[in-house]
Amino acid sequence: MFAFEAHPFLYTMIIIILLITVGSSFLVVAGHDKWERLIGFSLVSAKINMAIVLFSLITERSFYLDIALVLIILSYIGVKVIADFMIEKKRKGKRPHARDTE
Repeated sequence: MFAFEAHPFLYTMIIIILLITVGSSFLVVAGHDKWERLIGFSLVSAKINMAIVLFSLITERSFYLDIALVLIILSYIGVKVIADFMIEKKRKGKRPHARDTE
């Protein structure tokens, strides 16, 4: 499964990236507001994609790169949709109730 001539540096980089991912996931869980949580989600998804690319280099299998590419595209679309939703919700604000207008 693993390439025998994979450099130990790649293994070390995967471990470092996963540790940084754990640190970045703190923003998702304990961010002060929704924007920090969204940035944390974006950071975590980027780090996971980096780890997948390095794993692809270690195993010398290109389909992991395809998986990483699809995840990057889905992550971008997800962050974009959530950000647009939050901006639109902020722009509209509170709607007046029917009894408030009487």
